[in-house]
Amino acid sequence: MSQTDIARSVSKTILPEMVFRLIYRSKSLIAADKLDEELGSILRAARHKNAERGITGALLLYDDWFAQTLEGEEGEVRALYAHIEKDKRHTSVQLREESMAASRVFSRWAMALVGEHGSPDIPLTATATGTAEAGARHTTTEQERILDIMRDATRGYGRGS
Repeated sequence: MSQTDIARSVSKTILPEMVFRLIYRSKSLIAADKLDEELGSILRAARHKNAERGITGALLLYDDWFAQTLEGEEGEVRALYAHIEKDKRHTSVQLREESMAASRVFSRWAMALVGEHGSPDIPLTATATGTAEAGARHTTTEQERILDIMRDATRGYGRGS
């Protein structure tokens, strides 16, 4: 092992991995009768492509509003967001937050339907024909902080801003 490899290895164990985080929201244009099938397709494609790019995150849906958090290397996340902005399945794409973070908070998340205020969200998983309810997830304080931003964006508390 070279001196450079040793230095990189030590650096990774001592210093936290900084990650770029981007949160956006958009209005769905997917017809109600096609929503389950389309969400399943989105999840399956994202799971494969995002893993290749080192991108993780979470997608929430409430009524016809999406909110998504993307985490990863900044260039990869920005490139994905640029692609997402052009997707014809939604409109009114609005960047809500972007920042560097000490670590990923959604390394194992996919999608959830946002519950009514005070009720639990419903985690979803992709199936061959659409989506199905997934097992409940325990969340950390940091996940809840980010999810609250996403919930507020989809429920309408910040739609005018």
